[in-house]
Amino acid sequence: MTNTLSLAARLRTMDDIALSALVADRQIAATGINDFFDLAEALLDRDSIQRALSRLDRQTLAAIAALTTVTGGAASATDVAARLLGWGASPAPDPRAVADRLSRAADLALAERSSENAGGSGERFAGDSGEGFAAYESVREQFAAWPGLGLPSSAELATSAPPTALAAVPDTDARFTDRLAAEHAFAAVSHVSGLVAELDREPARELQKGGLALPATKRLASALSIGLDDVASVLSVAARAGLVAQESSAWLTTDKGAAWQHASTADRWRGLAEAWQQRLPVDIRGLLAERAHAVWGDSLRAFVTWAFPAGGAWMQERVTVYARDAEVLGITARQAPSTPGSLLLENGVDASTAAMAAMFPPEVERVYLQHDLSIVSPGPLTPEIDSRLRMIADLESRALASSYRVSAGSLNRAIAAGESADSIREFLASISLTGLPQPLEYLITDTADRYGRLRVSDLAEHRVSAPGEQPGSDGNSRSSVHSDDQQLLTTVEVDQSLAVLALVRTGPNRLVSRFSRDIVFWALSDARYPVAAEDAVGEVVSLRRHRVALPSRTSGLDPASAIIERLRLSDSVSEAETGEAWLARQLDVAVRGRVTLIVSVAMPDGRLIDYLLEPTGVSGGRLRGRDRKADIERTLPLSSIVSLSPSS
Repeated sequence: MTNTLSLAARLRTMDDIALSALVADRQIAATGINDFFDLAEALLDRDSIQRALSRLDRQTLAAIAALTTVTGGAASATDVAARLLGWGASPAPDPRAVADRLSRAADLALAERSSENAGGSGERFAGDSGEGFAAYESVREQFAAWPGLGLPSSAELATSAPPTALAAVPDTDARFTDRLAAEHAFAAVSHVSGLVAELDREPARELQKGGLALPATKRLASALSIGLDDVASVLSVAARAGLVAQESSAWLTTDKGAAWQHASTADRWRGLAEAWQQRLPVDIRGLLAERAHAVWGDSLRAFVTWAFPAGGAWMQERVTVYARDAEVLGITARQAPSTPGSLLLENGVDASTAAMAAMFPPEVERVYLQHDLSIVSPGPLTPEIDSRLRMIADLESRALASSYRVSAGSLNRAIAAGESADSIREFLASISLTGLPQPLEYLITDTADRYGRLRVSDLAEHRVSAPGEQPGSDGNSRSSVHSDDQQLLTTVEVDQSLAVLALVRTGPNRLVSRFSRDIVFWALSDARYPVAAEDAVGEVVSLRRHRVALPSRTSGLDPASAIIERLRLSDSVSEAETGEAWLARQLDVAVRGRVTLIVSVAMPDGRLIDYLLEPTGVSGGRLRGRDRKADIERTLPLSSIVSLSPSS
């Protein structure tokens, strides 16, 4: 309880930024935190302390553990380093590094700093400031309980040697590693590009319990030519880079994703690799940087277990996720860092991207147009050509030599987006190494001629009844599908793939739907009907399916902000009331914990007298307590109490 009093007082003096960082780092829930004493008790809870310790590396844990064994008040970094050396730590601990680790503990409210010199008896090291630290009692108790939990003792934290150093990647294997990594990297860029394009065409639904819906997963797997189990990994890489985002229950592309699609292959890889590196937790980033030229695998897992002895499955899971994505991005290949991967970890993304770009195949701007309506690229296409080609043709396979296929449906989609027969011919002729095959020429002409045989408009924008139309049959309908080709309209009406549109015949040349014009248009377009959209005056308009995810908006405050708001609110009374309320809360904690306090009382003659009291109750504006020196009961008016402080 003494620690609760001192920590509550310390918390009260912290600014909002420091408080927010502390609450976030310690993952304190907002429930039940109404004042600084509640927050202090939550921070000193043994389970909360263990969670904090599980995220610290072995050297930091050893420093804190040594601090818990130093008696006689606050200890300097020199004292703690001497204790570690006495346990047999090798090499000899650097007090400056120890001081940094103890400062980290203090920032996490596992220890507190003392403004007074620690006064240790050991020899001072160069650079030791003499700043004192003291561990909270709950932290001492938790470390004392570690051996019973199967965790290292305090001395073992300092003396246990790391596992055998990770094996370096042999020079003879480096070339093979780089080739395989370049293949992985190129495939990752291709798959993410395909994912962005597919989500641009149609969002993917996210389940309430988490994870993509199975139909969306199958669609994306088919579009990207990957396995169902690989879709989540590609989505994770794209989301980490901010190229796609979840809005409500759907995954959509972002503005950043749309711009990323037009960058070069090397720059696109750069964006993915940089996001991977930036999102690496600091502890793992340092761990991997130290092993930039060593094989990861089981040896890395063993080192993680040693380096984070309290981390358990939580730390291993983090390493597994980032190691998996490193393999996907070509940062590693078969768990060995590639040359670009090593450069990324050691020198940053610029050097890494230059190395990876040199291993990518050169981009091309010409393709082969085949008589069977397929298009084959002899290498990776430039982003601009690839993007426009995917609007005109469907991607069949993506590799170093990708293939596409032109169909009436793909051409109809392109025309709906603003292309014309002439613009399509001109573009394809400009990139073709084989001219424009006659079957393709015929298909472009025929599709352009058929385009618009079905017209879709908003019902409110198309109020003139056609001959034979049933009056008053609109009901709740929102859009109209009309055509002079009654047979085509009948085909649409009975098409089971369009049953979800609930199309209803209201005349020989007209169907209506309760869905909007855009939804009906894209459903008919996906079903490969020659459909066009109309505006209010019956003019054909181009529709863009593209919709980007908006920046996420959170409702309410995050837990840290909610806690701080509540703390400041509880403290926002008049200065006199604040002092009295704070004193009463301190005494309440002391009474419950039977804590002995030094109570400073102002006497009528102006003198200050300190009493060593164990408070037993507060009522009627007076404090009752046992005077430990005089061994008598005392009653003191709260208005005369100047300050309280722990007795030790």
